Amino acid sequence: MEKIKKFFADWTMFEKCWLVISSILVVTLSLMWGDSTLAIISSLAGIISVVLCAKGKIENYAFGMINAITYAYLCYQAHIFGETMYNILMIPMIIIGVISWKKNMEADDAEVKARNLTPIGWVILVVGSIAAVGIYSLILKAIGGEFALVDATSTTFSVIATILMLARYSEQWVMWVIVNAVSVVLWAMAFANGTGSGITYLVMWIAYLFNSVYGYINWRKMAAK
Repeated sequence: MEKIKKFFADWTMFEKCWLVISSILVVTLSLMWGDSTLAIISSLAGIISVVLCAKGKIENYAFGMINAITYAYLCYQAHIFGETMYNILMIPMIIIGVISWKKNMEADDAEVKARNLTPIGWVILVVGSIAAVGIYSLILKAIGGEFALVDATSTTFSVIATILMLARYSEQWVMWVIVNAVSVVLWAMAFANGTGSGITYLVMWIAYLFNSVYGYINWRKMAAK
């Protein structure tokens, strides 16, 4: 119990409420719509992971691992191959993330040390992102993937955002805002076509979108320290 109290000692009431409400919302709507147990576990692990990441907590990677494995399987079933590939790639990247963050925690191990991109870094980020999306969308079309351009945008930006996350840059959240917005569209189309895990992932990605906005605000404050 003392460890739990210590873990949440630096959390605001808003942050605690957001963690609880978002988790309950995802599970409740998933049950109402009759989604699979695996989809519920995956989405719950995912929302907990991103909330912890927004707080700069290294524990986010444990829940991220559960989400990556289960989400990769569900995306494969829905023929969303870009997301499948990305989540398989996430498994070793999560391990790298744990090692990287562990070496760069604040003195009390409460939060990771955040930083910001330079102007040159922004130029490289924008140009590289556009080029990568164009190339990857052609690859997905060639292998028969559904919604190739949307899928490529989501997957490519996710990879870039993950790299920024591993390197502790606050700009990861700008990328996550785009990823989450695109993913809402992606799963809305999948749901309309009768594929995927229904309302569970729509709710999950909408929650992710809100969280990514908050994550950017909080990480900018962390970097300013």
